Amino acid sequence: MIAVILIAVVMELFAGLLTTVLGIAGAPGIAIDKIATDYLRSQIVRADVLEVRVDNAPNYQILLGNVDRIRVAGRGVFVLEFLRIDQVDLETDPISIDPSSLQSGKIVLRRPLQAAVRLVLRSEDINTALRSPDVQSSFKNLSIDISGTNKNPEILDLLNPEVTFLEGDRVRLAATLQAQPTPAKPNPKKLDVSLNAELKTIGGTKLQIVNPQIELSGTPIPNRIATAFTNGLNKVLDLRQLESKGITARVLKLELTAGKMQVIGFAKMDAIPNQ
Repeated sequence: MIAVILIAVVMELFAGLLTTVLGIAGAPGIAIDKIATDYLRSQIVRADVLEVRVDNAPNYQILLGNVDRIRVAGRGVFVLEFLRIDQVDLETDPISIDPSSLQSGKIVLRRPLQAAVRLVLRSEDINTALRSPDVQSSFKNLSIDISGTNKNPEILDLLNPEVTFLEGDRVRLAATLQAQPTPAKPNPKKLDVSLNAELKTIGGTKLQIVNPQIELSGTPIPNRIATAFTNGLNKVLDLRQLESKGITARVLKLELTAGKMQVIGFAKMDAIPNQ
């Protein structure tokens, strides 16, 4: 879920950056870099390091709506108050827009905007984000079949989730399960759950928890039930959720080491949103 939020936020920020860059067409290259960097800083909470480089040779081609490449490098970037990115690097393909559209204050792409994106996230930053109300809502009302029969899924909330990235592309998740009250169980008990599993990409569009080892209140549960339980969590890790925002995203590489996760992928927008 965090990866979905990050890609959406980064691409929406970049769309605004593109508007700024093209709005100062004809300015010297060094001025464009500074103004673009200042704009991006104004749109985020804060950053330890943030640099923007606009490659455009010769400079006059920006007047024709063409930009060779825009590169962004950030370290310790808070794109939202609760969400810190340890490292972010973004590099676009050549950009081409209809220059006449600028007169109306809009940007019309002559071809899709595509960018390669590299993100590095730390476990501690993810856990700060998971404790925020914005993200916690994603862990409410999960349909999870604890019995493994696929007949009677329970509606559960995940409370106090904590993530730890491990060597070998593994992740550990600890949380408390709270079932919603029913007439048969008006006061359901809470269960502590811990999950240790691999995190992989499926078809570039999904981050999936696989080969899970799960314990409920310290007791291992059968693999059949563990798989059914994990299927409920995997529903929130689908990058195709971004398509409703006009963003197509794919993960090309996912790497987990002790305390960190690196995601390399690309994102595409056919049109600039929110103009």
